[in-house]
Amino acid sequence: MRKEDLKNWTRDMLKDRIIELGGIIEQWKRDNEKMLQITERTKKENDELKAENTALKQRIKDLEDACDGSCFSDETDDRDEKISKMQDRIDSDCVRINRLKATINTLVDMYGLLRKQVGMD
Repeated sequence: MRKEDLKNWTRDMLKDRIIELGGIIEQWKRDNEKMLQITERTKKENDELKAENTALKQRIKDLEDACDGSCFSDETDDRDEKISKMQDRIDSDCVRINRLKATINTLVDMYGLLRKQVGMD
């Protein structure tokens, strides 16, 4: 807004505008205070999470030291092989069951068609 634009304003119009701008400034102050509170809370939560992370890292290190690092290795053992074999067996059994269901459905459809052809329905 330019100075020339203000020449046509009345005293009451200027007061209203000042009050309006004062309200906007107060709202900004309240919003700024809320943002500061949120920032402080976020910093506090971040510090707590950092401390928890450090504690968890230390706990993992302690556990690795207790079991000489072999607790978290990627080596496979007999149980992993047995689980893998059982999973393969379950998968093949599921395929076989699905094939049997398809066969049963086909036989039922054929039986129904035969009954219609013979006139039993």
